[in-house]
Amino acid sequence: MKNSYSEKVEIKDVDIDYDLKVSIPVIMRLLQQTTFTHADNMGLDHTNMIKTSNAFWIVSKIKIAIVNNMVQFDKVNIKTWTDKPGILRFNRNSTIKKGNKLMVKGVSEWCCLDWETRKPRKASSVYYPDLEMTDTKQLNLPFTNMKLDVTDKDFVYSRKIYSTDIDVNNHTNNLRYNYFAFDAFSVSELKSIDITEYEVYFVNECKENDELKIYKVKNKNYYYIEGKIEDKTIFRSVIKFKPRKK
Repeated sequence: MKNSYSEKVEIKDVDIDYDLKVSIPVIMRLLQQTTFTHADNMGLDHTNMIKTSNAFWIVSKIKIAIVNNMVQFDKVNIKTWTDKPGILRFNRNSTIKKGNKLMVKGVSEWCCLDWETRKPRKASSVYYPDLEMTDTKQLNLPFTNMKLDVTDKDFVYSRKIYSTDIDVNNHTNNLRYNYFAFDAFSVSELKSIDITEYEVYFVNECKENDELKIYKVKNKNYYYIEGKIEDKTIFRSVIKFKPRKK
């Protein structure tokens, strides 16, 4: 079995935003769709992981770089491939290309949690297929690992977690956090910048009826967003940008 997978996608009108381009949350959804299809093909889907290993997958952090913007009717090829498993971590790479033109590149870090204890499991303790490492290219996309202190003056809004936020693992779907992060901005704020990099860290689980408080800090050419429940950090996002030319 190959460690890589790709699929062709056409950008629809439902994929574009007020700026007539594909937004970060939609890019994250497109990448996840391809990742999950590859995982399903590998036998790493939710049902099989529970059955074989009593475990489930979570993503701990993701980073993408926006090389070129995608717009409606673009026909792109989304490719994803895995590195060799570590002791606890599984790394995955992704690219989106329009022909030979690179649009987006991304890296993500995954791990398995025990279904009962919610504790990390070693790679050797869970089912993982014997892969033919056909693609071993490492994307040059290091994480910033930025972590800033937030205070009450950085508070933007509160967001209660509802039933539609909950996924098959009975916690908030990781895609929802991207929307939570960007809801900290107004349309006019986002129209004043061009985003070049985006990363999100999933620190703790968040469940139905939890109340998230969202904070935002500007630090030079970065925005830092943090979602917290009381003193516990749930997620962190880092946005690298450049001012948009008028």
